Amino acid sequence: MQKKTGLYLLSSAFCVAITTPDSAFAECARDIIGKWQQSHVEFAGNRIKDDSQSWEFMKNGTVRFVKSRPVIDKSGGYSCEGDIIYMKGRLPGRLKILAYDGGTMALESLDHGGGIAHVVKIK
Repeated sequence: MQKKTGLYLLSSAFCVAITTPDSAFAECARDIIGKWQQSHVEFAGNRIKDDSQSWEFMKNGTVRFVKSRPVIDKSGGYSCEGDIIYMKGRLPGRLKILAYDGGTMALESLDHGGGIAHVVKIK
């Protein structure tokens, strides 16, 4: 009987993927853990004051929208790949971290209109 090496390698990779804790997938290139308040947004170069949203990124890979318009509430899971945050809630999408200094971030929506949200860490 011949060994099917590829099948064994695939099985090992699959087992590793299953046993990896969910929190490992939430690690981002930047420390986004904590509560953030939106201060303004930019669309086509126009700055618009908008403090209608705040949310909390948690270490366990979930994000909770503390204050949001119901239609854009993205509470649920999230994961990261470099500077891209993958939102996995009711309204999935991707946010790209354009600027970060530990206390503020600029997040570009890659899927929902392309606006840029400027947020401030509040906790």
